[in-house]
Amino acid sequence: MSTGFLQQKEEDSEPLQDKEQFQSLVGALLYIAVNTRPDVAIATSILGRRVSKPTKADWNEGKRVLRYLKGTIDLELHLGGTEQFELEAFADADWAGEVGDRKSNTGYIFKLCGGLINWKCSKKTGVSLSSTEAEYSALAECLQELQLVRKLMNDLGERLQLPIKVNEDNQSCIALSVADRNTRRSKHIDTKFCSVKNLVQNGIATIQYCPTDMMEADLLTKPLGAIKLKQLREAIGIKSINVEEEC
Repeated sequence: MSTGFLQQKEEDSEPLQDKEQFQSLVGALLYIAVNTRPDVAIATSILGRRVSKPTKADWNEGKRVLRYLKGTIDLELHLGGTEQFELEAFADADWAGEVGDRKSNTGYIFKLCGGLINWKCSKKTGVSLSSTEAEYSALAECLQELQLVRKLMNDLGERLQLPIKVNEDNQSCIALSVADRNTRRSKHIDTKFCSVKNLVQNGIATIQYCPTDMMEADLLTKPLGAIKLKQLREAIGIKSINVEEEC
């Protein structure tokens, strides 16, 4: 998806006459994004918000995603990668990235033994007043999912090594997760996010800094340029079908 697509206003493009064709395309892309290709998840999520009143610009971006999938048809999601049985998570947010309502896109991924097992991107229902709030919201959502993943592992008889590493690229967010109390600037953050502190204090999760250039969940928060998209795509395990033969 074009990196500047979110900065465009919907009224700047003509309405699309064939709405059903666009809805069919988004439905097909959604199936792919949920099952095997998280690299198109954010593009599909953005297009999915426009199915009721699509424009010609939305249709062109949808076809752009199709061309990308056709050009990378030899890529597939590879599971595993390391022998160490370890769960690791990445959480990220794009603060006020959409020009229409200034709501944030958030995303997280979970990797087990180096292979991607769970991912999600979504748009927040409210407007974050700071980048720290947006990142902290994404972190809280990630840790809620972490509890479900832990329960699943326990049901399967697998014990995870604690604390589980959760990567975050916002230093203020990390400091807030271990602070004894909220500061004046952060007290507006909803109290439900205090669950982050509880998990950290109980030794279930540890929040560690991850440079923005290496934040793999960035793939799920906004459209990226070709170079960074390729870098993060490979980092989460979307590689050529013949990659093992080449190695």
